[in-house]
Formats: sequence, structure tokens, C-alpha cells
Amino acid sequence: MLRFRATAVVAAAALLMAGCATGPGLAKTNSPRRTVQAGADASSTDPSVKPSAQPGKPIDPAFAAERLRLVFPCALMEKELLQTLGTPAKYTSSNYTRCSNYMKDKSGKTLNLTVEIGYSLTSTEVKNATKQVAGLKSSEQKLTSSCFVSAVTQENPAQAVRVQVSTGSGDQAVSDPCEPGRKVLEGAVRKLRGNPQKYNPPKGSPVEVDPCTAVDKATLAPVLGASPRMLAFGLHQCSWTGQSAQMQLEFKTARVPKDGKFDPKSTEVDLGGGVKGYQALKDGAFPTCEIILVRTKDSSDAGEIAEFSVGASKNKELDRCQAAQAFVKAVLPGLPSA
Repeated sequence: MLRFRATAVVAAAALLMAGCATGPGLAKTNSPRRTVQAGADASSTDPSVKPSAQPGKPIDPAFAAERLRLVFPCALMEKELLQTLGTPAKYTSSNYTRCSNYMKDKSGKTLNLTVEIGYSLTSTEVKNATKQVAGLKSSEQKLTSSCFVSAVTQENPAQAVRVQVSTGSGDQAVSDPCEPGRKVLEGAVRKLRGNPQKYNPPKGSPVEVDPCTAVDKATLAPVLGASPRMLAFGLHQCSWTGQSAQMQLEFKTARVPKDGKFDPKSTEVDLGGGVKGYQALKDGAFPTCEIILVRTKDSSDAGEIAEFSVGASKNKELDRCQAAQAFVKAVLPGLPSA
């Protein structure tokens, strides 16, 4: 799993926010990211989704995916609201849709808050959405010193605004970690329904692109067959599975290495038209070839990338890197150009 250094995220966020006032306290560093796996439980065919829910239709136009992709998540946790809970710290972010504030509550105890938009809900999380927050169905998962609070913004596929709260342990634990989570979530939903601060992306940025619609069936068929299963994960990642193989496309922020080696095994490949990518073949039970294309980069080497991958079970005869290169060449003409 890739994790980007704090300095990369600070610069990458600054690149996206160019020309857009960030306000005080919006410095960005690092926080964890999730990755999708083949067969992950977050599908539009989820049996818990209401059959009447129109695919891709949000509960409110304010939560439409094309709108959320441009929302700056740190601005959803207003400093004034956080001050009612304790002492805020700097805002930190590791990707387009996630922001954290590792603060202290009014007693000086650890109170880490993370908001994420476009979060893909599992069937269990959808079934547990029996509460209400800001007029939306809400679910809560409370652990010893943490809580996950989600407000459903779309039912098919199921997505949410989610707030994660984590505290210290023992006598440093907050009595009810869900309570501040509800307050932050309510504030985030309110901001989303209004006029939230947005990215002003540079030319060539893929932040607004829906990865699921950027790929057509003809591109997938040679590897996956005629009817692959599509799985959207969040707002910037999509995968397709079929015939013991998987293809995936993700857009994200990253530190761009001077030598282009995003992975120790990376090699530079010519994709035609003056475009080069960085390719790495990863072995294992499900050998996968990944190709990374740099889409934007600033003077500090922080930027945005498109990551393409083709993987298959060991016994499947497939030139994974050749297939990955064909994947890139088919999708590239439809992506924003610098």
C-alpha cells in the first residue's frame, strides 16, 4: 500500500488549491489511505441496496459525485466547530477526499478526527444505517476508543460522508467518541449542502474524471471477457473483475520521484505520442502489472497521477504488462491534457 510523505501532500494540495483561498490552518500532511481488493464488499449489486434506488443518483444533488470530486475536505471541518470540542491542530490530508485534524479535547485528551467524502459503504454499514444525522440515514460503529459515524448520501452504489474519531486509551480515552463524530458529521453535511470550498485544479488534473466512465467495454474485453463486474470505490478509483483477472484505474496525489521510480522495480516505458509511464510487475498469488502516468507536477515534485493495473491469477496465461500498456493507451486520449 502506497503512503505519501507529508511534504508531498502539502505541496500537492497547494497545487490543487492554486488560485483558491485556503484560509488559516489548512496545511496538509499525511494520513492513511484505503485500497480496493478484488471482490470487495461495496458493490452496486449489493442486496442491501433498495431496488428502487436509481444507480448513480444521490439523495440530494449536493452530494452528486461530480460535485464532490472538487470539494476540499478540510474545509468541511470548520475551525469554529472544532473549537467547541477542544483545541484544533493543523489540518492534514493524504488524498483528494480525506482530511484529518489530530487535536485535543477540552480536557487535553487526544481527539483525532477524520472526515471523508464519497466513502464506499459495505452492505453491513448500509443495514446499520438506522439513525439520523442532518436529515440523512446514519450508521455508527463504536469501538473501545474510536467511532465511525457515516451519513448515507447515495444508495446505489452506497456512499457516505464518514467521520472517524479516535482517542487515547485508558484514562486518556474520551467517554463517548461518537458524540464529537456526530457534531463534525452534521457540520460537514451542512457545508456540503451549501457552498463548500473547492479545488481549483491545474491543467491536466484528473481530479474531476470519473474513472468508471473513462474506460469502455472494448478496452476491458480482451482481458476480462464480455461482462466484467464493475466496482467503484470512493470517487477516484474503479475496478473491473472477470475471468480470473482484474483491471483497475485510480487517480490520486503523489510525490513524483526524481528518477520516476514509484516502486523499486519501476522501469520507464514509452506509451507513444511523447507519453511515458512507469511500469512495475509485482509477483505473488495474483501477479499484477502497474503503470503510473504523471498528470500534473509542480516545482517541488508534488503532483497527481493516474495508476493503471492489470492482474490475474498465476495460472492465467496473460502478458500483464502488455495488457496494462494497451489499457493506458486506450484511456489516455480521454483524459485531460496538460
